[in-house]
Amino acid sequence: MMHSDIKSRPVYQPLVPDLAGGRHLLVVEGETLAAGRLEELAGVFAPVQARLHTWLAGAAAPLGGLGKLWQLESAADVVDALACASRGYGVGDRLYVQGTEPFLWSVATAAAVIGFGEKQVQLYHAGSLRRRVWCTHCHGMTEGVTTSIVACGGCGRHLLVRDHFSRRLGAFMGVMVDAEAPGEIPAIEEVFA
Repeated sequence: MMHSDIKSRPVYQPLVPDLAGGRHLLVVEGETLAAGRLEELAGVFAPVQARLHTWLAGAAAPLGGLGKLWQLESAADVVDALACASRGYGVGDRLYVQGTEPFLWSVATAAAVIGFGEKQVQLYHAGSLRRRVWCTHCHGMTEGVTTSIVACGGCGRHLLVRDHFSRRLGAFMGVMVDAEAPGEIPAIEEVFA
């Protein structure tokens, strides 16, 4: 679980099935499945296994005990699948997502578009701390950021990666680090591995 003094920063809790839910959809980013995590998830979701659908993105691992399984290639495939599932899920259903922060928020945004309310969705951060950074200048996104300062993939400006997080964008804010003193760029540190 990650803690921060920044109020916009999400705090993630372990996934726990809501027994009052109708159908349950578990979406897992494959790269976040550490040794033993499959068995742990199967134990956690055992009470709802008969009503559980699991989508595994980006890994081909056996997921015994996690209901009906669909394997998808990437986060983009999960987002596409959610768009197609809009007629299949309703207010009584629950969505549980485990993955890196960019994955979590891509799935959560797609789920909101098809009608999943905030209280129907649980997010659990696992795996890398890489960040998706939104440039406050060109509005472009830079993916997989692990450093305190990054060159924007859109405009090329050197951005200070802030801890301020936008749930709407599913990204951290990046502001031009040398706006007041052009060319003066502090040391770049590896901080989000």
